[in-house]
Formats: sequence, C-alpha cells, structure tokens
Amino acid sequence: MSTGFSLGFLSRVYSPSADPKVYRDTLTLFKAAEELGFDSGWVAQHHFASEHGRLPSPLVLLAAIAQRTRRISLGTGIIVLPQEAPLRLAEDAAVLDLLCNGRLELGLGAGFDPETFLAFGREHEARHRDYEQHLQQLLQALGNAPLADNGARLLPRANGLSHRVWEATSRVERVAERGHGLIMAPNPHLPAHAGVELVERYRNAWTGDNGTPARVVRVQALLPSPGDATRRDILAYVERQQRIGVFKGAIDDNFDTTLERLGILHGPVERIVEQLQQGPALTAHDHLILQVQTVSTPLRDAIHALETLREHVAPALGWQPARPSGALS
Repeated sequence: MSTGFSLGFLSRVYSPSADPKVYRDTLTLFKAAEELGFDSGWVAQHHFASEHGRLPSPLVLLAAIAQRTRRISLGTGIIVLPQEAPLRLAEDAAVLDLLCNGRLELGLGAGFDPETFLAFGREHEARHRDYEQHLQQLLQALGNAPLADNGARLLPRANGLSHRVWEATSRVERVAERGHGLIMAPNPHLPAHAGVELVERYRNAWTGDNGTPARVVRVQALLPSPGDATRRDILAYVERQQRIGVFKGAIDDNFDTTLERLGILHGPVERIVEQLQQGPALTAHDHLILQVQTVSTPLRDAIHALETLREHVAPALGWQPARPSGALS
C-alpha cells in the first residue's frame, strides 16, 4: 500500500463511437497505471452510451483487467444499484473478487439519468427507495445470510467484500452507520467547500462498529491543458446535463468559470496541487481518484496525464508509491 493515501484514476470508458477498441485501450490504461505505481483504477457504468460512456457492464471489463494485472485494486465508480438485480450483482461480484484475489472495490450509487431509468422500467423518482431496498438485499448476500427458507446462501462466498463497499451519496450518516466507504465528487450546485463539510459529517458520524476505518474516495477531474476538443466535450456534457435536468442554470460564457463550477481542475501543475490541497484532507485509509479523460482524449494523452500525476502532482500531496515505477510484482 502507498504511504500518505492511495492514488487511483477513474475511466468513464468514453468513446465518440461504438468501437470495441475502447475496451482494449482501457486494459492498456490499467496496465500502464499499475506499472506507474497507482494503487487503484476505477470504471464508471453508463447504459445506452449516455455521455458517450461505453461500459454498461463494469464487472465484465474488470474481470478482463484482473487477468492482465497483479496488484492494482479494481473499483466500480459507480454501479447504478436501483437498475441491478441485487443477488445477481452479488454473484458476479463474488466471482470477480475471487478472480482478482480480493482486489475488488465495490462502489454503488442511486444514479441520476432519467432516460436510463425509463429503459429499465424503473421510476426515476423512486431511485433512492429502490437503492435502499437493493442495498439491503445485496448486503445480506455478501454477508452470507440465508436468502430463502431452504437456507440457500451466496456461492461462491464473498469473503471480505462487504468491507470493501463504497457509496456515492450525500446521505453520509447512513453510509457511516453501515460502515461503508464514502465516494464524494464536486457538485456543480454547491460551493467548493461543501465537499470538505460532507467528509467532516461522514467522519463525525463514524462509529467503527464493524471494525473497519472511516474511508473516503475523493473523485476529481483534472485536465492540465484542455484543448479545443476537450472544450467541445465538456460543453456537450453540460448541455446534455441541462437537457435531462441535472445541471441547473445557464452555461457561463467564460470556459474557465464552467470548469470551476464543475470542479474540473486545470492549469499548471503548481496550481492543480494548490487546488487539491484545498479539498478534504486525506488519511492513509483514503483514496484520491483522478479522471484525466474526456470523450476525445487519445490513449497516449491519458497515459501521459497519469505519468504527470505520478511524478509531479501526487508526491507534492504526500503520496509515495508502494513499489518503484515499473514494478509489477
């Protein structure tokens, strides 16, 4: 494990077209990150290519990645739990966790996109209710509880996976009560310091009754030098968020102001480090997860961004790799 905190990256498996090469590129990105000493890599779930995200089945791709890596933790950031069958999710997660020797980090959330809920026959307005119901069923399975009157239990067993569950929600007291990790990211409708307050609420509510430490995943988009293609990607993203009712208000004429509202860090390394230092303080149990890609980002540029993070950004924040660069075992 790294010192200071754990360093990871998030891939939304973006692609402007339905090209299977995006999956091969994601495999390559994970392998490169492991060689650079990153502690974890996370993938996001998108149904029906919403936001040009091409990964509806995160655990399937992570299973392929598991066979091509040895050390790096494999996270879901996030799986939209109300749209999942909880027991089937538990079965798939248990098999994957065995394949990767306990490296799975299971990140869950209620989702936000009304268009995908419609396709799944779920009520968008009931997503938080459904989330709680599905989470209870999932945890029963992962915890080896009987699932039917005949005593049927989850097989294979998911030993230890229930202690690697993360939730992305503002209802942090519930997360702390359940003993889960908290996934937090900038909210365009709240000031920057809201993230610090959210983490403080979570830590203050923590009891530690299940024997695990309080732990936070801080997700942050980071684009050191956004070019024209990146700008178009971000504006298209905001326009879609407006259309589905997630992003409130008008797009600012000043692109830097739009980036600031979205919580996307940009500029020279020194400025990025300073901005990251203003966020929630991270402990040895926490993860800093950085997104460095938009829809148009080539693989080589994404790998270069990871190299910059590893060499210049993360060490300035107190991170040190668990192994020298290039070590896989």
